[in-house]
Amino acid sequence: MKEALPTGQSDREYLVDIIRGFALVGVLLANFSSYVEQQTPEPILNAISTWPDRFLSGFNVLFLEWKFMNLFSILFGYGFGLILESVSRKNINPNTFFLKRMIWLFVFGFIHCLFWWGDVLHLYAMSGILLLFFKERSTKTILYISVVCMFLIPVCIAYLLRNRPETFTAADMASVYMQYKQESLIDLFSFNLQFYYRMFIDSGSNFHDIIQTLGRFLFGFFLMRVRFFQSPDSKTAMFRKIIAISGPLAISYFVFRWLLMNDDLDLNRYLTSLILSVGIFCTTTFYVCMLVLAYLQLGMNRFFSALRDLGRMTLSNYLLISTFLVLLLYGVGLNKLGEISIHTSWLLALVWLSLEVLFSVLWLKKFRFGPLEWIWRQLTYWKRIPIAK
Repeated sequence: MKEALPTGQSDREYLVDIIRGFALVGVLLANFSSYVEQQTPEPILNAISTWPDRFLSGFNVLFLEWKFMNLFSILFGYGFGLILESVSRKNINPNTFFLKRMIWLFVFGFIHCLFWWGDVLHLYAMSGILLLFFKERSTKTILYISVVCMFLIPVCIAYLLRNRPETFTAADMASVYMQYKQESLIDLFSFNLQFYYRMFIDSGSNFHDIIQTLGRFLFGFFLMRVRFFQSPDSKTAMFRKIIAISGPLAISYFVFRWLLMNDDLDLNRYLTSLILSVGIFCTTTFYVCMLVLAYLQLGMNRFFSALRDLGRMTLSNYLLISTFLVLLLYGVGLNKLGEISIHTSWLLALVWLSLEVLFSVLWLKKFRFGPLEWIWRQLTYWKRIPIAK
């Protein structure tokens, strides 16, 4: 077996990196909102909120929440297909290689969980391992299974778990708030592990999330199989057709979600869950196709170049978001949780996004990979890999 080196950034598809950077922007804005909104008790949040805060909270729910994380998951599956092709060309066992990659991703996610229970990396690692069982399946089979896992099985799981104790109650959020405000770093780790166990493992929620994430991964794998983003300039008509279909569905989702937010609808919870899942998927699809058409129309300008650099360093940038927010909000840092309103968090998000863009652009002028992407590659290949250009 010949010695293998990782694929360089120049071999990757620029459009996929641009879309991944676009997804990171949405996740950044949503996470800045979530850190404040989901970890501050409602009475305290209401006391520091004004109409801009309520507007931005609603905007986040309608247009950002889950749409970009959904996109990240789909792109993860797309990347899985690219990795399979890459390691096959290098005569590397894809099962062993990808399993090692997921184990180290789980380690990153576990460390992140110690600081924030909302980590997704460990979840991606567990769902990602399951992808290996589908790598030899036909393209049609992958599509069918992805649809079932994304939309149908999660509803069935939610029904089976209907009698489990309720989680994420007001009491839970009050406990989170007090712990994050007052505890030491070691106590914070201990609390997050216990909280995570009760919220996701004991409740069965992880089973639901793993299956749904696997469905999104498989859909991304399907897109890679059909070369969805390859030679996009020859597929303009296809992207426009998808927009014509997904656009009205996305608008319908916005209306439906708005009515739910204002308690103007009272539907069966399982039907509601299914409609929301389909609506989020259609909205994500609409966003992506609009972005692709804009890229085809405008070309690689500074905006898309910045998104591309963000997309090449998603792991580093994703974890930097949490690092900043933990230091800003928690008692182990500046202890501003409960003092910063949602509109202030959005202003900080825009500043932080600018810094991450600048960091990514400058870093990639000198280095081939982002810092954590480089560490992840070295751990996976278990060898020293040059990082400087």
